[in-house]
Amino acid sequence: MSSHRLRATSPLLLIVLLQTVSAQFCSFWNNGCIDSLAQTAIRFDLQPLFPDPVTLYYGFDASASGKGEGPMTKTAFWLGYQNNVNRDAVDSNRTSEIGMRVGNLTGTPSGTNNGCDGIWGPDCSSELKGVLQRSMYHLAVSGDYYSKPLEVALNQMLMRPPPLPSCPPPVLDVASIPVQDFAKERVPDQNVTLMPPGSGAFPWQVWYIDGMNARQQANQVAVGIISRGPSYNSAPPDSPDDIMVELVCLQAPSSGSSKSGHD
Repeated sequence: MSSHRLRATSPLLLIVLLQTVSAQFCSFWNNGCIDSLAQTAIRFDLQPLFPDPVTLYYGFDASASGKGEGPMTKTAFWLGYQNNVNRDAVDSNRTSEIGMRVGNLTGTPSGTNNGCDGIWGPDCSSELKGVLQRSMYHLAVSGDYYSKPLEVALNQMLMRPPPLPSCPPPVLDVASIPVQDFAKERVPDQNVTLMPPGSGAFPWQVWYIDGMNARQQANQVAVGIISRGPSYNSAPPDSPDDIMVELVCLQAPSSGSSKSGHD
């Protein structure tokens, strides 16, 4: 699989510190929206299905009191893209998904694999993508039922961490990796069903991280894991290399203080 370089020019890497606007206010405890304390967006390629770059949005809010016992952050992500897909690329039943890993990983995104090589090096990126490709391939040929292949592969990795000798130990040191499927391809009609693009008002996934304050999360590197894998009961790919896996590493800046109105 080819690697994509982090696009560092300002139109392509958007870092926005958002102010609370009463008309757009979202309670910290409302898990159907997010009023981000800090938010980042980065564009990257998902060809051949998406001829135009897509944008990954990642943001978080923070509460100093959380559940009353310490700080807590509220994290969300979604994708933005044009309603334009390359139907000529649809030659099998496939499901595209994105997972977001946050926690126990710091550094400065840079380099290939959309910034991830600057976090853990190209060998780790290659190993991680390879393990995911092989896991989804074995799932496809197993005959076992599944709905979202990437979600299954990531859950298996968290339960039984595979050898990743080129990666730092914290790579899989998180409680969970939320996953959202966003494109379903179907043959023979070459149909593609897309998840509506998200927003702060309609994020794709929202979850809470206990014991994390805003400054700590601003130092964290979020890792987006994107796949285009075989759907259940479809012809399995010829090899693991036929399964697309991409990595995107990014950070959301923060003032380092919680919003008093959200405590």
